[in-house]
Amino acid sequence: MRRVCLCLFVLFITASLCVVSPAAAVVTVVFGSSWDGPGSSLQAILDGLYGAGQINVVTDYLGARPGDPDPWFWIDNQLSALLIKEVAGNANRNLVGWYEETGSAPVLLNDGAHDGVVFDGPAAAGATRMVVFTHPMTRFGFYMNPNGPLGAVNAPEPEKFYTNRLFNDRGPDGSTALHAPWNGDVQALVFDISRLTKPNTFLVCWEDIDSGPVPGAYGSSQTDNDFQDLVMEVTALGATPAQPMTFGALKAKYAR
Repeated sequence: MRRVCLCLFVLFITASLCVVSPAAAVVTVVFGSSWDGPGSSLQAILDGLYGAGQINVVTDYLGARPGDPDPWFWIDNQLSALLIKEVAGNANRNLVGWYEETGSAPVLLNDGAHDGVVFDGPAAAGATRMVVFTHPMTRFGFYMNPNGPLGAVNAPEPEKFYTNRLFNDRGPDGSTALHAPWNGDVQALVFDISRLTKPNTFLVCWEDIDSGPVPGAYGSSQTDNDFQDLVMEVTALGATPAQPMTFGALKAKYAR
């Protein structure tokens, strides 16, 4: 709602999908109309970036189809660095970082070994970041601290939002969900856009207000659920040449 930015992540890894638990029902996402006004929807933004009709935000996110992995994180075995470039956006206090996925909600240390900040909000368009990892990560994801140290509506400090939705609370205050999914709010949508850009490329689209309330017009609801507040393009480059592989083959290779 407050900002749109596009970051380029170059991950020197062997990248793939991973299923933490057997894929089950489709992950329902409750969308709303952006408070930023006409033409500012996530669909309009992605149409402008990749061409009209190339990505359908309602049906193409990972989790929208039966058999998609849920929850979501990335897996690798040779990760070394991230190169981050912001090409559009306005200064605000959203903070985005990475964390090592261990199967339980992370305790963020900001030590560069288990997690770290990769984008701190005030950086201007065109800014770049290089994050060097101290050891290969087996699994990792991204987190957002909405509004930085000031907290956000229904997300007081130290609450964070994660790409793994099971680490997010249930509903506005964490007591119960008001809409599906019932076991963890969706705060980030992930799209596989490899066919549109480079192999192993994903789009991560954040909602920076707690998505637990029922979305509505500004002043009548506590969220718009537009998922366009921070948009990141994540490209994973393997240590060996990328070879075409179906989604089913990836899932079979890395499912546990």
